[in-house]
Amino acid sequence: MLNSVLGNAVTIAGSLMERDALRMTPARIPVVGFKIRHESLQMELDVERNVTCELSALAIGPLAQQITAMPMGVEMLLQGFLAARSARHQNPVLHVTKFELLEARNNVEGTK
Repeated sequence: MLNSVLGNAVTIAGSLMERDALRMTPARIPVVGFKIRHESLQMELDVERNVTCELSALAIGPLAQQITAMPMGVEMLLQGFLAARSARHQNPVLHVTKFELLEARNNVEGTK
């Protein structure tokens, strides 16, 4: 098993398309789940390919409060890591550790 952050590092651009209500953990840490829509052109075997997908994401702490304040449709560059939604549901969720607004180029960094 690879124990390096390099084994699970994700950077993806997308627009905010859905957001849950901000909630608090039992330790009073803010958490928000949301979805982004990604659209891009990628090269695969020298062929240009239109790529679209929706990705579930999660922000914790100050990032959760910042994501909650963002308007729907805002374009962001997200960085983080993938983890299973839960022990019972193994679908991946992007845990955001940093994001940048693409329109304003405002850099917002989370704690690690």
